Amino acid sequence: MVATTFRPDKTPRRSVTFREYLRRRLGPTGGRTAWFNFFIRPFSASSFAQFWRLWNPVYGYFLFYYSYRPLTHVMPRTLAKLTTFFVCGLLLHDVPAWLLTRRVLPPGATIAFTLFGLGAIASERFHMDTSRLPIALRAGVNGAYLVAGIGLMLLVIRRLVL
Repeated sequence: MVATTFRPDKTPRRSVTFREYLRRRLGPTGGRTAWFNFFIRPFSASSFAQFWRLWNPVYGYFLFYYSYRPLTHVMPRTLAKLTTFFVCGLLLHDVPAWLLTRRVLPPGATIAFTLFGLGAIASERFHMDTSRLPIALRAGVNGAYLVAGIGLMLLVIRRLVL
Protein backbone atom coordinates (compact mmCIF):
# COMPACT_ATOMS: atom_id res chain seq x y z
CA MET A 1 0.00 0.00 0.00
CA VAL A 2 1.32 3.44 -0.92
CA ALA A 3 0.31 6.62 0.88
CA THR A 4 -0.24 9.82 -1.07
CA THR A 5 1.01 13.13 0.23
CA PHE A 6 -1.01 16.16 -0.88
CA ARG A 7 1.02 19.13 -2.03
CA PRO A 8 -1.22 22.09 -2.91
CA ASP A 9 1.25 23.71 -5.28
CA LYS A 10 2.30 20.50 -7.05
CA THR A 11 0.96 17.13 -8.09
CA PRO A 12 0.47 14.57 -5.28
CA ARG A 13 3.64 12.71 -4.33
CA ARG A 14 3.45 9.03 -3.58
CA SER A 15 5.25 7.94 -0.41
CA VAL A 16 6.42 4.42 0.23
CA THR A 17 5.07 2.93 3.46
CA PHE A 18 7.54 2.02 6.19
CA ARG A 19 6.85 -1.70 5.73
CA GLU A 20 7.40 -1.54 1.96
CA TYR A 21 10.56 0.55 2.42
CA LEU A 22 12.06 -2.03 4.79
CA ARG A 23 11.06 -4.86 2.49
CA ARG A 24 12.79 -3.17 -0.47
CA ARG A 25 15.90 -2.29 1.53
CA LEU A 26 16.35 -5.47 3.56
CA GLY A 27 14.82 -8.06 1.25
CA PRO A 28 11.50 -9.87 1.45
CA THR A 29 12.77 -12.96 3.30
CA GLY A 30 14.46 -11.38 6.34
CA GLY A 31 17.01 -13.49 8.21
CA ARG A 32 20.63 -13.44 7.08
CA THR A 33 19.85 -11.46 3.95
CA ALA A 34 18.26 -8.69 6.00
CA TRP A 35 21.20 -8.58 8.43
CA PHE A 36 23.65 -8.49 5.52
CA ASN A 37 21.74 -5.64 3.84
CA PHE A 38 21.49 -3.77 7.15
CA PHE A 39 25.08 -4.02 8.42
CA ILE A 40 27.44 -5.26 5.70
CA ARG A 41 26.17 -3.98 2.34
CA PRO A 42 26.57 -0.26 3.23
CA PHE A 43 30.33 -0.72 3.55
CA SER A 44 30.51 -1.70 -0.13
CA ALA A 45 29.03 1.68 -1.12
CA SER A 46 30.85 3.61 -3.82
CA SER A 47 30.72 6.93 -1.92
CA PHE A 48 30.13 8.30 1.54
CA ALA A 49 26.77 9.64 0.41
CA GLN A 50 25.79 6.19 -0.85
CA PHE A 51 26.96 4.65 2.45
CA TRP A 52 24.45 6.81 4.35
CA ARG A 53 21.66 6.05 1.89
CA LEU A 54 22.19 2.35 2.68
CA TRP A 55 22.97 2.56 6.40
CA ASN A 56 20.21 1.96 8.99
CA PRO A 57 17.04 1.81 6.92
CA VAL A 58 14.85 2.35 9.99
CA TYR A 59 16.37 5.74 10.78
CA GLY A 60 16.80 6.40 7.06
CA TYR A 61 13.07 6.16 6.38
CA PHE A 62 12.06 8.54 9.14
CA LEU A 63 14.90 10.98 8.50
CA PHE A 64 14.05 11.09 4.80
CA TYR A 65 10.30 11.56 5.14
CA TYR A 66 10.21 13.65 8.34
CA SER A 67 13.40 15.72 8.16
CA TYR A 68 15.22 15.85 4.82
CA ARG A 69 12.28 15.95 2.41
CA PRO A 70 10.27 18.60 4.33
CA LEU A 71 13.44 20.69 4.78
CA THR A 72 14.08 20.70 1.01
CA HIS A 73 10.92 22.78 0.64
CA VAL A 74 12.36 25.61 2.77
CA MET A 75 16.13 25.44 2.21
CA PRO A 76 18.67 24.30 -0.36
CA ARG A 77 19.17 20.54 -0.68
CA THR A 78 22.72 20.62 0.71
CA LEU A 79 21.67 22.53 3.81
CA ALA A 80 18.67 20.21 4.26
CA LYS A 81 21.04 17.22 4.13
CA LEU A 82 23.44 18.74 6.67
CA THR A 83 20.53 19.70 8.95
CA THR A 84 19.20 16.14 8.73
CA PHE A 85 22.57 14.75 9.83
CA PHE A 86 22.60 17.26 12.70
CA VAL A 87 19.05 16.25 13.72
CA CYS A 88 20.02 12.58 13.56
CA GLY A 89 22.97 13.12 15.87
CA LEU A 90 21.05 15.25 18.32
CA LEU A 91 17.57 13.69 18.46
CA LEU A 92 18.33 10.06 17.66
CA HIS A 93 21.65 9.67 19.47
CA ASP A 94 22.57 12.41 21.96
CA VAL A 95 19.14 13.11 23.51
CA PRO A 96 18.44 9.38 24.13
CA ALA A 97 21.91 9.04 25.71
CA TRP A 98 21.22 12.05 27.93
CA LEU A 99 17.85 10.62 28.97
CA LEU A 100 19.36 7.21 29.65
CA THR A 101 22.23 8.58 31.75
CA ARG A 102 20.07 11.35 33.26
CA ARG A 103 22.73 13.94 32.55
CA VAL A 104 23.79 16.11 29.66
CA LEU A 105 26.98 14.79 28.13
CA PRO A 106 29.05 16.52 25.46
CA PRO A 107 27.14 16.36 22.15
CA GLY A 108 29.45 13.79 20.58
CA ALA A 109 26.93 12.23 18.21
CA THR A 110 25.72 15.63 17.02
CA ILE A 111 29.28 16.64 16.22
CA ALA A 112 30.11 13.27 14.63
CA PHE A 113 26.98 13.21 12.47
CA THR A 114 27.55 16.79 11.36
CA LEU A 115 31.05 15.74 10.28
CA PHE A 116 29.60 12.64 8.57
CA GLY A 117 27.15 14.91 6.78
CA LEU A 118 29.96 17.15 5.57
CA GLY A 119 31.77 14.04 4.27
CA ALA A 120 28.63 12.85 2.45
CA ILE A 121 28.09 16.28 0.90
CA ALA A 122 31.75 16.50 -0.14
CA SER A 123 31.59 13.03 -1.70
CA GLU A 124 28.67 14.17 -3.87
CA ARG A 125 30.24 17.53 -4.66
CA PHE A 126 33.48 15.95 -5.84
CA HIS A 127 31.72 13.00 -7.54
CA MET A 128 33.37 10.34 -5.39
CA ASP A 129 33.16 6.95 -7.07
CA THR A 130 35.02 3.95 -5.72
CA SER A 131 32.83 1.43 -7.58
CA ARG A 132 35.81 0.16 -9.59
CA LEU A 133 37.72 -0.74 -6.42
CA PRO A 134 37.41 -4.22 -4.89
CA ILE A 135 34.66 -4.47 -2.28
CA ALA A 136 37.18 -5.01 0.55
CA LEU A 137 38.95 -1.77 -0.36
CA ARG A 138 35.65 0.15 -0.56
CA ALA A 139 34.76 -1.23 2.87
CA GLY A 140 38.12 0.01 4.14
CA VAL A 141 37.59 3.48 2.66
CA ASN A 142 34.11 3.75 4.20
CA GLY A 143 35.36 2.40 7.52
CA ALA A 144 38.25 4.88 7.52
CA TYR A 145 35.76 7.69 6.84
CA LEU A 146 33.75 6.67 9.91
CA VAL A 147 36.87 6.36 12.07
CA ALA A 148 38.08 9.78 10.87
CA GLY A 149 34.72 11.36 11.70
CA ILE A 150 34.73 9.84 15.18
CA GLY A 151 38.36 10.84 15.68
CA LEU A 152 37.63 14.44 14.70
CA MET A 153 34.60 14.43 17.01
CA LEU A 154 36.79 13.29 19.90
CA LEU A 155 39.25 16.10 19.18
CA VAL A 156 36.40 18.66 19.16
CA ILE A 157 34.94 17.25 22.40
CA ARG A 158 38.37 17.38 24.03
CA ARG A 159 38.67 21.06 23.04
CA LEU A 160 35.14 21.81 24.33
CA VAL A 161 35.68 20.10 27.67
CA LEU A 162 39.10 21.65 28.37
